[in-house]
Amino acid sequence: MRLWATRLTAELQKAEQAALEVAEQEEEAKDAPALFEEACTKLDQLISEREKVLEEAAHRVEGQSSQMLKARLKCDPRPEEYVQAITGLMAGARVHDMEDKAGEWVGELVRPDADPNWRTARRAFLVLYEAKIDAGLPPEPSEEDAETLRSTIFSASTLTSQQTLKVYQNLSDETLANIFAAVPRDYIVMTYVDQGRDVPFEQASPGQQASALLELLLQQSAGTLIIDQPEDDLDNRVIMKIVGLIRTSKSGRQLLFATHNPNIVVNGDADKVIALKSGEAKPGHEPVARIQVDVDGAIETPAVRDAITHVMEGGKEAFDLRSRKYNFQAIATAP
Repeated sequence: MRLWATRLTAELQKAEQAALEVAEQEEEAKDAPALFEEACTKLDQLISEREKVLEEAAHRVEGQSSQMLKARLKCDPRPEEYVQAITGLMAGARVHDMEDKAGEWVGELVRPDADPNWRTARRAFLVLYEAKIDAGLPPEPSEEDAETLRSTIFSASTLTSQQTLKVYQNLSDETLANIFAAVPRDYIVMTYVDQGRDVPFEQASPGQQASALLELLLQQSAGTLIIDQPEDDLDNRVIMKIVGLIRTSKSGRQLLFATHNPNIVVNGDADKVIALKSGEAKPGHEPVARIQVDVDGAIETPAVRDAITHVMEGGKEAFDLRSRKYNFQAIATAP
């Protein structure tokens, strides 16, 4: 009798615990719709705020590129995330050219003046899913739900009865989550201005791209800027223009250049020059770094000046030879 009472007490405690858990779940479920709506609203707000940030960034690009670049916000005309979410919902429905049709439909939904738009379409899917849950998750839709589903998906074609059935069966937490969490990839489109002619940035030459981006970077007030061999894509005429920006920019930020071009070092008025050399391992000694510091100091330092003349100018003889070839007259002779 005592053993039976102990077992009964234990069962009652389990039942009470289960009842408490169910009550907690129901309490949490009461707030779920409101929290979901809040999350959807917040996501839409963040997408709108991102558009504003990109618009402002595009405006700054134009202002800081000396009219070499034009920039504008480009809203994704066919968000791939939306297309993939829709094709996931329609998996197994055997719709001919499904991705193409989904892409065309999504393109219509994201137009600025679209009605219905992406938000109303995803809301329609949610209402259908809620009705499906309320009906006990039946394997087939009611005539009303089937008609609603057919009228929601696509605009240029209509789903067959079998296709509608499959899409209805695919309505689930996962497919709805993919639809509501899909975010478009808006971006900035840049155009290079070449003597009054607009050239898509990706079609501009490497030199045009490099000069425009260097000018844009040097016009900004930000942290340390590190650039590796900018002269690779630039001719000396453009480099001299960049050098002028370097002299202006370095007063407001730290600039680090790795270069073989003397114009950047000398005419850019470098505050500190570090010349590097290959490390030389000696027999019986510890391994050394592949690159070592040769000289380090201000540009006025004789050792630094000699390194610049030797490495960048090809030596004093080469420098003097070019001077004679160009018929330049020396203004002064260094001691």
